[in-house]
Amino acid sequence: MQDLHERWGHRWLNPKAESRPSGIEGTGVFTKEKILKDEPVGVLGGVIVHRKDIREYRGLMTQVGIQIDDDFFVAPTTREELEKYGVFNHSCEPNIGFSSSTVFIAMRDIEPGEELVFDYAFCETAYDGFDCRCGTKACRKRISPDDWQRKDIQEKYLKYFSPYLRKKIL
Repeated sequence: MQDLHERWGHRWLNPKAESRPSGIEGTGVFTKEKILKDEPVGVLGGVIVHRKDIREYRGLMTQVGIQIDDDFFVAPTTREELEKYGVFNHSCEPNIGFSSSTVFIAMRDIEPGEELVFDYAFCETAYDGFDCRCGTKACRKRISPDDWQRKDIQEKYLKYFSPYLRKKIL
C-alpha cells in the first residue's frame, strides 16, 4: 500500500500555483494560471508545535508555521514539504488571506506570475520582528509581532485575519 503521506502529504497547494525561488525570501509560491478572488490557494497542515517549543522548531526548520492559538502552531513536517509546497511569504500588500485557521484564499484576482503573499499580521503574535523586503509602496519597513493590533491593518484586512486573531480583536 502506498504511503498516505507520500500520496497526499500534510499540505495542499492549488494546482494553478507552484513553489519556486522568491525575491522576497527563500522559496515562495507563484501563480501559473489566473486565480480568482475567494478561490482556495493553499491548505496548511503538518505537526502541532507548542509555543514553548516554537523557537527550537524554527531554529531547525526556518521561520514557518501558522499560529492557531495562544499556545499552538501548525507547522510543516519536513524541508521537502517546504520545497514542494513553498512558503507563503510576507508582504505589506497581501493578495491572500485566511478563510479558516488553515485555509488561504485569494483576496482578489491574481494574475499568472504573481507571488502569493500574506501579511504576517493576519495570524502571528510569536515571532521575532524583522526588516521587510516586500518592496511594495505600502511597505512598513519593520514587521513586528504586534502588527496585528494596528488599527489601520485591522480596518483594511480584518476579514482575512486568522480566526485565532479575529477572536482576540472582536
